[in-house]
Amino acid sequence: MRAKLSVLRACRRLLRPGGKIAFYTIFIAPAASDADRRRILALGDPPALASSATETELLRSAGFAGIEETDETEAYLRTSRGWYEARQRYAKELRELDGAQAFEEGQENRRKRIAFIEAGLQRRALFVAVRP
Repeated sequence: MRAKLSVLRACRRLLRPGGKIAFYTIFIAPAASDADRRRILALGDPPALASSATETELLRSAGFAGIEETDETEAYLRTSRGWYEARQRYAKELRELDGAQAFEEGQENRRKRIAFIEAGLQRRALFVAVRP
């Protein structure tokens, strides 16, 4: 998280007063159990290391104000389903390109990710903050 704080501080320095920063982040919901956290992190990409509270605190620590968080989990779920379905449509070609095992493992991870999102264990949010 120190590296992320350094990046946010650098972004703040680049902005004029009143300038805004905006970014999406994917994170594990606070209600997730330790076992759920381990299973989500085992999926790898995209990383889900931070929490909503962590992002807000990092923005504050970097000197930002007016922090707004918008839940974008439904869009994340639609996108995740879309990736899974698109890859299923081209499964034959993708198995040849990626190899059958890699394709199947990737699709299994996508199914797991979708299940985590549907269960409310993984979320995506848009954060917007202002340089005072």
